[in-house]
Amino acid sequence: MAGRHTQTCALAGFLNVFGDAWSLMVVREALYGTTRFSDFQRNTGAARNLLSERLNTLVEHGILEKVNIASKGERYAYQLTTKGHSLKPLLAAVITWSNEHLYPEGSAPNRVVDSATGTDLHGFTLTPTQTQQCETIKVIAGPGASDAARKRLGKLT
Repeated sequence: MAGRHTQTCALAGFLNVFGDAWSLMVVREALYGTTRFSDFQRNTGAARNLLSERLNTLVEHGILEKVNIASKGERYAYQLTTKGHSLKPLLAAVITWSNEHLYPEGSAPNRVVDSATGTDLHGFTLTPTQTQQCETIKVIAGPGASDAARKRLGKLT
């Protein structure tokens, strides 16, 4: 990752953890249910060395937890911590913004919806009430989603 921000600023601190091309993609995958290194690599396209570095950084900052899942020897999975799960409203807001501002109408790669009603959450913003309601939202495949993304996102229903 490029040089660290030295300003005493919440955004600078955030960028020191997530300001590279891969960390938020790893968190996205963890929110989608990905736990294994090989699956993170396949789903993000990150090189092994970069992915390993990002996973270690996210573990170091308490976003992910590295869990030995082998009955003998070492075999690890990565799980979001409570701190990691708290990024869900942020990612929902970023996805919604991207859908509305970066993709032509009807071609968004995924949608942010209320999980109970399936209603699209357009113009999603983070108010205290909405932050509390983030447990009721989920990301589903949109019209522009790849087949692989549809398959992964389909597991969330």
